[in-house]
Amino acid sequence: MLRVVRKQYAQRALAAARQMSSNSTSPGTAVTEVVHPAHQREPLPAEVISGAPSSLTKRTVRIYRPSNNPMQSGKNANLKWRLDFDALEKGDSWENPLMGWQSTADPMSPVRLDFTTKEDAIHFAEKQGWSHYVQEPQF
Repeated sequence: MLRVVRKQYAQRALAAARQMSSNSTSPGTAVTEVVHPAHQREPLPAEVISGAPSSLTKRTVRIYRPSNNPMQSGKNANLKWRLDFDALEKGDSWENPLMGWQSTADPMSPVRLDFTTKEDAIHFAEKQGWSHYVQEPQF
């Protein structure tokens, strides 16, 4: 897939370069801008390519900045934005009868993703097809 995208980008860049060189002789022709797929502003949906079931693609995620650990003096923890999944509404959790531990059937519950900016986290969630809400830090 990545080779196809790179090849298409190279072909568009070459066509734009040829058009620009021909524009130097004819000033009335319009120039089209070639944008690399990674820099496109609208997110391309990943759910079409991934093959994941709809129960995993239609999820709600929370985007927030984690608070500082009160036992540590470092400030590095609150420089990143975190994305994690909300609990499922169906009640897919139960108490394990043997040990009394809380169990869940949700494979995405332990997943946490870290991002450097809020915009990166929002872009990733939109690309995956997840609805999201942002909790702004209250420092």
